[in-house]
Amino acid sequence: MVKVKFNDKIDQQVLRNRLYHQQVLWRAVSDDEIEIFEHDCERVSTWLAELFFYFDLKPMLKERLIQDYHYYDFNEIDAILTIAAQLLLTDQYRNVSFLKDLRETMLHYFTLRPEQQCYHYFEQSQLFFRQADWLIDEVLGRAIDEKKQDEQYQIFLQSLREYVQKRPLGVSCFVKWEDDCIRFFEKSGSCYSNETLNNLIKDTPIHIYQFAKNEYQISPLLALNPRKIYIYTNKADDPILETLQNIFDERVKIFEKSTFPFSFQQ
Repeated sequence: MVKVKFNDKIDQQVLRNRLYHQQVLWRAVSDDEIEIFEHDCERVSTWLAELFFYFDLKPMLKERLIQDYHYYDFNEIDAILTIAAQLLLTDQYRNVSFLKDLRETMLHYFTLRPEQQCYHYFEQSQLFFRQADWLIDEVLGRAIDEKKQDEQYQIFLQSLREYVQKRPLGVSCFVKWEDDCIRFFEKSGSCYSNETLNNLIKDTPIHIYQFAKNEYQISPLLALNPRKIYIYTNKADDPILETLQNIFDERVKIFEKSTFPFSFQQ
């Protein structure tokens, strides 16, 4: 059980609505205080952080983008603010050490402890601005960088799409997608040898796509340019698979690894 105090009725009402829709038991103690019963500290902490971001921090970030970074296109501003929200409110960048620290800093100020009996939202918000105002420019800078990288990546994908569309189609390819090894098969069931694939890659003008050439999951398929690509895997959420789908579009079909039609012995 914890009491949460507010200075702003709008902030309090937003949290009340969230608690109501999430079916969390609570009661109003006064006009500026609510009491939450049998709460999940992590969930409520997430809601408090979201409340702060969308009602306090986001307008400030938007103003800074216009005045200091000279962004005036609202679509660009929205894209940067979306990335900023992902950096601060989600674990999307948890494996990127120089990005995850932003979220950790943010959550430090909006985390309820299991033994905590009272939490003052306004005081924590002001404490954030006094101690962690550096995060404002930091998250904007990193969000802008992420947006630029994404734009470059989209240009790269488009160039690969155009490349495979202009080349003649090869025969269909079956791919056995495993964590430690990816094997490529002809429709007859014969496995392409590494030597064959390396020779195909050397003979194919993909040297201008250095990133793709270094990706052993992608470069063989660029060289083969199959009419259909049948991939058998237990990890359909692998980001490389999404890249392949972006390049080859509807030519990529994904199936459970257990349904792979050929036997293979090393």
